[in-house]
Amino acid sequence: MSSHNKQPPDNKQIVRRFMDECWSHGKLDSIHELVADKCRFHDPVFPSLTSGAENIKAHIETCRRGFPDLKFAIDDTIAERNEVVIHWTARGTHTGTFLGMPPTNRKATVSGTSIFRIENSRITETWAHWNLMSMMEQLGVTMAPQVESSKAESRINA
Repeated sequence: MSSHNKQPPDNKQIVRRFMDECWSHGKLDSIHELVADKCRFHDPVFPSLTSGAENIKAHIETCRRGFPDLKFAIDDTIAERNEVVIHWTARGTHTGTFLGMPPTNRKATVSGTSIFRIENSRITETWAHWNLMSMMEQLGVTMAPQVESSKAESRINA
């Protein structure tokens, strides 16, 4: 393998720490170490999520209020150049409002794929794809949730 295709060894670790510390454990003190201030986020479930480390911090807090026991497992990782792709499985119990859906107290498991672009040892852009309908079925929700622009997601503009 030529050296120009080699993955810097810390990119996978940056993503693992972000998923474990921030998403699974809600330890958001690491956000500014792991995520660039003007990081861009792309998730069709949350179209109003704007750029910025503070916005992703608020977004994680909002998701964890809906699913306080939320845990992510990384099922597979592919890393090339400055990008890390993970296939993940998230599990949690819906005990708080999420996307306008009142708590159901049901457990849900969803899987998805996220792509992270890393520059200067920080996440600068992410894309996430996961199946909201699968989660809604598990929660017993029959109508589409409101795509809300919560205070937490829109209070800080990029």
